[in-house]
Amino acid sequence: MPDVVVLNPKSNVSIVTLWTKKEFVLDLLKRLEVDAKVNIVGTLYTMYGINHLLYTLSKHPEINTLVVFGADLSGSGKALIELFQGSVPEGLRLMWPLEKLKPILGTVKVIDLREEFSKGAYQSIALVINREFAPGIYRDIVNIELVEVRSTSWPSQISGLHIVEDNLVRAWAKLVDAVLTWGYLKGTEYGEMQKQLLGSTIVLYAEEALKTSHKLQRYFSREELERHVEALLEGVSGASYSYGDRLRRHRVAGDQIATLVSKLASNPSTRRAVALTWDFEIDPKSKDPPCLIIVQGDLSGYRYNQLAYFRSHDAYAGWPVNTYGLLRLMEEISRQLSDKTGNNVRPGFLTVISGSLHLYEHDWARVKELVENERKSFTAFVPDPKGNFIIRVEDGLILLEHRDQTGALVTSFRGKSAKELLEKINLDALLPRHAAYLARELYRAENALREGEEYIQDAV
Repeated sequence: MPDVVVLNPKSNVSIVTLWTKKEFVLDLLKRLEVDAKVNIVGTLYTMYGINHLLYTLSKHPEINTLVVFGADLSGSGKALIELFQGSVPEGLRLMWPLEKLKPILGTVKVIDLREEFSKGAYQSIALVINREFAPGIYRDIVNIELVEVRSTSWPSQISGLHIVEDNLVRAWAKLVDAVLTWGYLKGTEYGEMQKQLLGSTIVLYAEEALKTSHKLQRYFSREELERHVEALLEGVSGASYSYGDRLRRHRVAGDQIATLVSKLASNPSTRRAVALTWDFEIDPKSKDPPCLIIVQGDLSGYRYNQLAYFRSHDAYAGWPVNTYGLLRLMEEISRQLSDKTGNNVRPGFLTVISGSLHLYEHDWARVKELVENERKSFTAFVPDPKGNFIIRVEDGLILLEHRDQTGALVTSFRGKSAKELLEKINLDALLPRHAAYLARELYRAENALREGEEYIQDAV
């Protein structure tokens, strides 16, 4: 049982505090003058921790009574009680067969005081301890060892992967690594297993990503990449459909790319520059409907930004070639906007949203090889689109300046501590690495201020 304190190793009574701090319960036991009658006091934050509790009981045959007394925030207390009542609760992954645990489950009494705790009826624990305290009765020692359960799938479906990158191959390697690590294991309509993440959003600095796109040729031939570009930009002759056919020659909407360019050129403020591949007459009943559903364009300043939504996205074989094609589409639309507006329009951000981002089982080994090839580059610096922070110590305070990508001042804050300044910043909106960097530097600045030392940002 992790996070424990031993009070009286001869006692037969132990207390499980669940999510309640054990220090609170320890203080309560002392005030009620029953601490000398308790063996172990320990927390139980998760259902998985029940394995550690069982292992502790196997090594302590003097314990025959567990008192559950604390806040059950994750359901670990409920699961513990169900297990000792004879049923394995859903979601509990035991390290050992149930038969192996029967000598423990059949000889240890579990007393549920969760409700009394929630009501503040703290005297109840003293009554139970005084009643159950009967040292000297020993159970048989059960020989079990802790063997970690290896997870092959994340226990619940995860949604919301967010990656910002300026390198196309590195973005691809990072996202497949994420799917392999956190993907939910489930079947497919094709008879094999997959790992899946929902709602992934990958943002690319388009110009920079295009400059790195030649590195895709380590994994795909140039001919294959250009075929995908042609299929997206123009369509494929003789195919039942291609993205290019749906975007350029939609049965209802016609040439949607031309319409998108025209709308943006005539009104850069429009939010209606949308191209749809879906055909409501054909696709709802189709066994092979389009994966790319929507392409939306945006013209902000002299930058053309593009968003693409895929209902279903093969992270290994589909995402990189689809994204390369979308980058080339951005390049072409930027050129057409430049011609129509007379301005030098350049690609800005490409945002690729995948409803279902998945890896098929037959690709898992190749994914691991890709990640190992590219992992060393994962630590490369990627600029945060949300700007930069300049930190100085002056006049007995920490000065924090938030500046945009051009270096112009957005806002500034002053404070005496890192905590005070971090509370003024929406850290969740920053890139994770940027948020971690900011916190580290602010605490360095605070320490320099406290010690009377010089602070230089990025000095370590």
